[in-house]
Order: sequence, then structure tokens, then C-alpha cells
Amino acid sequence: MPVTGGTAELARSATPGHLLALIRTRPQWTRRELLDATGMSRPTLLERLAPLFAAGLIHGAGSSPSDGGRPAQLIRFDDRSMAVLTFDVGHTHGRVGVTGVHGRELRSATLRLDLATTGPDEVLAALTAAAAELTRPQERLVGVGVGLPGPISPATGLPGASTVLRRWEGFPVLDRLRARWDVPLVLENDARAFALGEASVQPDSVLLGVKWASGIGAGVVSDGRSLAGADGAAGDIGHIRVDPAGPLCRCGRRGCLAAYASGYALCSSTSVGSIEELADRSFDPRVRGLLEAAARRVGEVLAALIALVNPRTLVLGGALGELPAVVSTVDQMVREIAMPHSTDGLRIVPSRLAGRAATAGLVDLVVRRVLDPEAVDRSLAASPAS
Repeated sequence: MPVTGGTAELARSATPGHLLALIRTRPQWTRRELLDATGMSRPTLLERLAPLFAAGLIHGAGSSPSDGGRPAQLIRFDDRSMAVLTFDVGHTHGRVGVTGVHGRELRSATLRLDLATTGPDEVLAALTAAAAELTRPQERLVGVGVGLPGPISPATGLPGASTVLRRWEGFPVLDRLRARWDVPLVLENDARAFALGEASVQPDSVLLGVKWASGIGAGVVSDGRSLAGADGAAGDIGHIRVDPAGPLCRCGRRGCLAAYASGYALCSSTSVGSIEELADRSFDPRVRGLLEAAARRVGEVLAALIALVNPRTLVLGGALGELPAVVSTVDQMVREIAMPHSTDGLRIVPSRLAGRAATAGLVDLVVRRVLDPEAVDRSLAASPAS
């Protein structure tokens, strides 16, 4: 079959890593098909395939149906035991998951946390203990992904300055986890991970994802890539000041969006114990009124973001963001404020993945890093078997 587009670029590259990327574009290949796609000689192809077989990255998957000649052996990407471990850490909950590299969740557990009052070491100890119960010796753990509700510095890979989670600033999260799991690790902002996860099931050219629960954060995904910003603070919309004379925010300033609309602020103003209870009471007239007022504030801020990035899809998630009344109010406000040329083709929808969205985004980040052709080549070069 002809090779086109990005697959053609993979076919022109001769390294085992690029050959693996080509193999991953289809469920199965024969050697003849790989020869035709790459233009390699048979000895060169066999030379490139050998380390991939030895590393357990590809496997023989039986034979193709015979057309009268000798059946051809089928070659597949060997993901049969591969798994990714993820920690989706929010302000009040932590979700630990074990997922296949294609996104199928195998096992998960949710822990109640309080990041504002609990130190990083204690939080990581609880998450690590939960992970030990979920992982299996027969699985091949290829990477670990962590999402945190704060900026992640692109320069250092460490949590950056946070308006609320000050004890996490500069904390060596990945070093702590690397002592337990010697595999590639990824640290990302939880809202950006949420947006990446939603982009995996809503693959528009530009997607704006908003995670609205205890806090409010956003992520922009363009052509499958998330915008982190120069200091890793892209999407920190909860602390945009909407009224200098407004209520006091946990960050110490007045009038932040979070002071009006975060789950923390709404629970405090209603004496409700949790955002889950708040969401369950969304049909109560008083709670509904508060949520709609909060959604109008959020819609005002999002209208400005939509005018800036012009997304095709706005996805609202989190315990509060995906409520139907919230989605409807945000939709109304955005279309009232932003110009029609920014909103005519815009879809405003609730999350499709709900609580699994950030997990899916973290898995995507880990798989991209681990199976990047250059990363595969480096790993093979470092392997004694090579």
C-alpha cells in the first residue's frame, strides 16, 4: 500500500526508533510491506528489526492468510504487557491509575487529600502506597505521569510558584518518585493534562479545556500539543482579578475569579462540606443561583480567552464545570461577549472523559516521551542487548 503524509516521513528514516513509529501506525505489517514502505534492503530491514524484537517492542503475531505461497509472518507493536502509572493530584483528591499505552484503564483508586495543609512528602507517600496496591509484577511499567494543580517550570521540571500550594514550590516530585520507579517520568499541570485528555477524544485543531472543581484552571491544545507558557503558568485563570474590590481570595488578593467561582469559595459561602455535595445540590434553588452567578463570571473570562486563541471546542470538566446548568450559562455568556467570528463554529460541551480526562492526558504525555523515535534509539543504544 502507498505510504503518505507523516507516515512517509517515518518510512524515509532508517533508525529502529523511526521504524517502530512506522510499525505503530498500523495494527500489523509483513516484512514485505515494510520493505515496500521504507525502500530498505532486506538485510538493512532485518538489522533494524532485530533490536526491536530483542527489546520486546515488537513481536511476531502469527502468519497472514496464504494466497498459495509461503505465509508471511505478521509483525506488531508489542504493547501486551505495557502499562503507564499516573497520579492525577487535585486540591482535595488524588486519582492513581494504571493504564495501557493505548489508553485503556486497567485499575484505579481515588484518595481524599488536602494539598493546602498536607506536605508533599506525606501526599506522595499516600499516593505511592496506593500505587503499590494497583501495579502488577507481570506488567511492564514504561513510565509515570503526574498532574499537579499549579505551574510546572519548563526549565527545571519542578513545581513553580503557586498562589495556594506554596509548600510544593520547587519540591523534587519526580526525584522522589524516581527512587521508586526507575522509568521516564512526566510532571504536568492538572488542567493542561485534562485538556490533553479531552483532545484525545475530541481531536479538533484547537481545543480549550477548563477544569473547574476546587480550583479553576485551563489548558490550550493545538494540533495535539499543549501550551505550557514561558514559565509553565499557562492556563492559571483562577487568579485573574475580575474586581479589585471583590472578596478576598486564598492567594491573598481580592477579586480573583477563584474568589467568586472556585469550588472552595462556593463551599465556604454555602457551608457545604465538599464540591461533590455542592454538585449534588445543584438543583436546590439557592445553590443553583450561586452556580449560575459563578458560571457567568467564568464565562466572562473565557470569552476573552476564546477571542485570543479561537478554539474549535471548549470543554468544561471537573465536578462543577460539567454540570449541565453551568455549561449552558457559560455558553450563553461566551456568545454574548465574544464576537461572532470567534464563536460561530465553536462547540461548548461537557467533558467526555469526566474524572479520567487528566489521566488520559498524562498517559498521552508519557507514551509520546517513551516511544518518541529518538528516545527509543537512545534506549536501545544504552541496552546491553544492543
